Amino acid sequence: MVLLRTLTKKSKLGFGKWKDYTVQELINLRKKEVLIAPYFKLTSINYTDDILKELGIIEGWIINKPSSDRQLYYEFLNSNGINKKVRGKGADKLKKERKLDSNDKLKNYNQGHK
Repeated sequence: MVLLRTLTKKSKLGFGKWKDYTVQELINLRKKEVLIAPYFKLTSINYTDDILKELGIIEGWIINKPSSDRQLYYEFLNSNGINKKVRGKGADKLKKERKLDSNDKLKNYNQGHK
């Protein structure tokens, strides 16, 4: 069961770096991208219609919740001229790459040495 949170201007975000800020405070601080990302990336976060309009999420950008759409998120950023810095390979990569051990280390593991 997915619990859908519909945030109003007085609602606190409740997670991440900006968890103690209300939606209105983030809008006033011009941190709209902080509010846009959870809408597109998280299935449980939604906003009231007035907030969606203020964020520029209208008509073709609206998602039927509960669901997420990362591809639509990146298209939204590109079409609105929002430059998002992606560090490394990004948070979308679910599986970490494993560094292969050298043959000597593998031999020691097989012999019972750790």
